[in-house]
Amino acid sequence: MSQLRGWSSVGLLVFLAAAMFAGGCGPMDITHERSVSPLPPADWVWAPDVGPNPKNRFTYFRKEVDLPAVPENATLHLAADSTARLWINGHLIKRKVSRYHEKLITTDRVNAGPYLKPGKNVVLVLHHNWGEIITFQRTGNIHAGLYLNSSWINTDGSWKCLQAPEFVEHETQICGVIGHYRIRYPVVLDGRKTLVGDPAAAGFDDRGWQNVSVVTDGPWPALPRDTETPGQREYPVSPMSVVAAGTAERRLPVTDVPGEIAAGLRMSVCHPDPVLTEQAGAVITGGELTLTGEAGETKYVTFDFQRPVHGYPWLKLTEATEGLMIDLGYGELSFSLYNGEKHVDHTGWINTEGVVGSHYADRYITRMGEQCVEIPEERTARWLTLHVHFPVAGHLTFNGAGLVKSQYPIKPVGSFQCGDERIDQIVKLCLIHAEVTMSDAYIDTPGREDGQWIEDARPRAIVTARWFDDTLLRDFMARTLAEGQGADGHLHPFAPANFPAYPATLDWSVQWVAIVYDIYSWSGDPRVIRTYWDNLCHYWDAALAPRDKSLWSDPARYNEKGPFYLDEQGLWRTDNVLADIRVGQRTQGPNQSSGIVTPMMLERLLWSVEMAEVIGEKEQARKWRVMAEMMTDAFKKYHIVRDQPNQPPHVADCYDIQDPNIERGYSQAGQTFALMLGLMPTAEAIANLDYAFSAPDGAPPFGVTRWNSPSWSYRVLRVLSDYGFSERAVAHLIERCSPYLPGNPRNPVELGLQGAYGGPLPEYWISREDLNLGVGQRNTAQPDDPTGSHSWQAVPLLWLHDSLLGVRIVEPGGGKLRIAPDNAGLPYVAGHTNTPKGLVWVYWDPQQWLLEVIIPAGLTAELILPHQMADKRVEVVQAAGTPRRVNENRFSLSKAGTYVFQAR
Repeated sequence: MSQLRGWSSVGLLVFLAAAMFAGGCGPMDITHERSVSPLPPADWVWAPDVGPNPKNRFTYFRKEVDLPAVPENATLHLAADSTARLWINGHLIKRKVSRYHEKLITTDRVNAGPYLKPGKNVVLVLHHNWGEIITFQRTGNIHAGLYLNSSWINTDGSWKCLQAPEFVEHETQICGVIGHYRIRYPVVLDGRKTLVGDPAAAGFDDRGWQNVSVVTDGPWPALPRDTETPGQREYPVSPMSVVAAGTAERRLPVTDVPGEIAAGLRMSVCHPDPVLTEQAGAVITGGELTLTGEAGETKYVTFDFQRPVHGYPWLKLTEATEGLMIDLGYGELSFSLYNGEKHVDHTGWINTEGVVGSHYADRYITRMGEQCVEIPEERTARWLTLHVHFPVAGHLTFNGAGLVKSQYPIKPVGSFQCGDERIDQIVKLCLIHAEVTMSDAYIDTPGREDGQWIEDARPRAIVTARWFDDTLLRDFMARTLAEGQGADGHLHPFAPANFPAYPATLDWSVQWVAIVYDIYSWSGDPRVIRTYWDNLCHYWDAALAPRDKSLWSDPARYNEKGPFYLDEQGLWRTDNVLADIRVGQRTQGPNQSSGIVTPMMLERLLWSVEMAEVIGEKEQARKWRVMAEMMTDAFKKYHIVRDQPNQPPHVADCYDIQDPNIERGYSQAGQTFALMLGLMPTAEAIANLDYAFSAPDGAPPFGVTRWNSPSWSYRVLRVLSDYGFSERAVAHLIERCSPYLPGNPRNPVELGLQGAYGGPLPEYWISREDLNLGVGQRNTAQPDDPTGSHSWQAVPLLWLHDSLLGVRIVEPGGGKLRIAPDNAGLPYVAGHTNTPKGLVWVYWDPQQWLLEVIIPAGLTAELILPHQMADKRVEVVQAAGTPRRVNENRFSLSKAGTYVFQAR
């Protein structure tokens, strides 16, 4: 490695080798508590020559250890404040640590055994301290620190450290489009200053490095607990196509200022060269691309990954003139749903600041000769543009570029097929978004916000359990969100974070209650309820704040001055809700009650009643039940409107106790939760849905507001299916998604930029097409800072499994299932869905009159035959056990195996 100089900052020749990714990056057996075997003590350490929390400082830490043999327990527990990369004997096996509350920081477990050997072993860490900045991923940075604990190596005063010389230290933070600080810094990496030699190799000369300082007054626990989750799955991804390559005409001068890199890219005019564009394709196919330039020239190439990729940008150069500057820019959207302006065009130009914000770009400065580069910061890109600035006449040759894809190690066990290519395209897009928004947490817009938003993450965790057979990331979410609970009982909307967004609106924070219930429902283990019992009680006191003091879980928290949300007649009144964001009638002031949000709160309160009873907290269950009954009665009395001419009975968006004549609103979103909870008589609910989601594709009639917020996509599809409108639900899904599907006539993106998969699906669903807007006109239903890959975009996957495959869990722990397949007008439905007891397979083909179900052991399934079989003679063609016929349309299945039913 020494001939490449400085590999240690970016480690690319090692990274490019297949062995780099063998072991250590896949799922591991993780328990939150440490092993019972005692480990030698470890210290928190930091560099001795700098303050406790410098901004944007990269520091190497190094230690050699002589092992007589590979230890039986080689697990390494790693924590870093702010984050760190870890090499063991030259293998880069950790690129970051899991997010944390600083005073409750946890350790990531690293399976180090496969990388150790008898004799000399070298551990190298590249630590990145963020400083006291606002982010969506940490609660702060009181003190920088590094902690490693194991049976074979521990941090102590014998470690060596050195400020990484190749990283330009600056304090320019990336700033969002609307002025919010969310993520970290642009990286400027100077290849001319990389270390000579291989610091990850035994015998490297580190005599010029300093001994670390042991930190005795840091904010962390002395013995951090392990986090719940495994490390990321990481591997290099190359682009799939070239948009264009050529010469970039600079409108801004090329400077050394980190904050001007992204703006320089955005302001440049790209002039494609057809010959160079064709030659650039060689980079993708394993060949080389040589760019030459005169002094002052800028050459560029823009690549397309065809779908968003999250991870760490990398370049591989076989030759370069020293001192050339390669600016890396990233793009995710082809155009803004807010104002219609383009973010990328056929010339290869990218608005690099249009989604994430100002300063979102990186720079690498070349040294002479062969070199490999990895930017040690998380980025997300559908398009990657490289602008090469020539301060002097020179050249460079690429033979690789892309991103090291870094995602949570999903296990793709779920599936769905139906014979409709449009649904297949939607499934593919949903799966892309599901994966790209899973890293160390369920995150909203990776690379842009990277925050663990409660409302987004809750349904995504259910999707993950059903499609990817994972619940550990949900366990992590429940804990870290609970750790963000304040003294007043409220929650931060995306803890852990120090972004000033506390407290969350109540319709978002209440999703934490749903997360705890989901964990219990999936596992059947009441211990999770007990773990979070105090948080749960404190939360409901804050979120319901009943005027009746006797209904508080802790009367000591009662304040005579309020605020009170639940009044004497059972109306839950507050304007601290988002409801259906940017549309509909939101509550204004403490006299108003939300018809959209109240059923959501009510459902979660009823779940809390169930959880309280499970752990024997009967008095608290009684109090919550009383409030739930009050809310139910008040909702039916005040929120259901039955006197509007030419409209069926429906749920109004809001109600005002002092002014019943206000504009109350009739929205699609307002019907969903109430009807899912059964708060309207069935006949009225059917008439209501038939009107609000009109045939054939669920479009709203005049006077009804179209739903907009992303998690409603699941709720709308679910309620339509539940009330017999499943064919309309399918049509609605296709209609809403069509503008984002590749090759679809309604897709407004020029065909060459649509890509193989289309997308991204939007965060908010009222489109420019819906409002008939032209370029420059603002869509107020969309955020003015456009969003990229969003975790909400995956939630229709859940509906496909619980409503079309029809598999629902009806008993905590999954011991009882309900299977009710519904092809919803599609040619057939088939797929695997995960349950707490294992995979279930469902295949229903109405043309063949054939239904096949495979169930795992340990459960009883109630099988409801499709409605097409209702009046047919049904024969049991194959059965693992004897199916018990409950009635002419239902069977009870209890033995694991395959069951096949044929209508004759």
